[in-house]
Amino acid sequence: MQLDNPKSQQERVIAVCSDGKYRTLDDIQREIKKRFNQFDTTPAISARLRETGRLFKYGYVKDKYHKINEKTKKACYYYTLKRVSNERS
Repeated sequence: MQLDNPKSQQERVIAVCSDGKYRTLDDIQREIKKRFNQFDTTPAISARLRETGRLFKYGYVKDKYHKINEKTKKACYYYTLKRVSNERS
């Protein structure tokens, strides 16, 4: 997989999310549009991030956390992808 020329939606999500920055789904969507001039919907991006088996096949695992918005009292989730370590303890 080439991160500078992804061939699928899954590869675009990986290309954006594997840089170590935590982003919301909206942020991921904007970054995909900016980098690759493709419009992927936030539900589709979320679905790609839920495909843990496919992410693992590419060598990544999802990491996420959330913050509660004080005004709306709703959770806002942030995502990134981390490389799978081949080390064993």
